[in-house]
Amino acid sequence: MNSEKITEKIKENLISSYQFDVWDELEPTDSDYMMYSPAPVGYNTTSEQRYLMQNLLTGFYNVSILDIGCGRADLHDFIKNFYPDLTVSYHGIDHNPVMTALAKEKYDIDCQFGAFETAKLPKTEWVVANGVFTPRRCETEDADLRKLFDDIDILYEQATVALSFNLLNPINNTHHEGFFYVHPGLVLDMLIEKYQNVVLRNNYSKDVYTVTIYKI
Repeated sequence: MNSEKITEKIKENLISSYQFDVWDELEPTDSDYMMYSPAPVGYNTTSEQRYLMQNLLTGFYNVSILDIGCGRADLHDFIKNFYPDLTVSYHGIDHNPVMTALAKEKYDIDCQFGAFETAKLPKTEWVVANGVFTPRRCETEDADLRKLFDDIDILYEQATVALSFNLLNPINNTHHEGFFYVHPGLVLDMLIEKYQNVVLRNNYSKDVYTVTIYKI
């Protein structure tokens, strides 16, 4: 990379960092809050959101992706900027119509409204479930665990290359009511037994870890 390109890249990074700070400071009363703040889609900062997306896509170099619980479809924007040489067919689905409407307004893309468990979904090379499995969804932890592995089965069948998702780590963390924590050792053992090609990354937060199941 020549000096001009390096200088341009530094400028781009500085602009992005400044823009992220602006978005992080937005308040619920601000007109751009729902569109740009990281809080409505479950993050403390925009940088955290982008780093987590990068972690979920480790090894990604494909042409189609299914984004489960897509929210505003910020993953679509991340892929466009982080993989500028790829032309990626993006498909998002979310159960919240407010979020799919924001995705249309923000990126002019049509995301599917509905529950992924029952919706008709396209086959894609990569499937991502970002934050989908962090809230409690059942009455008991055993039922939550069974549902987790049932849902992993559903999403695994939609992927031809890989499925990635994140989970909350119960080790050395404060447990908050309404959130689902599952031991990474248990998850890794059960997934390797069933799917074999599994990678677990606990490399960016003590609270959250990423699992990727590769099919090839």
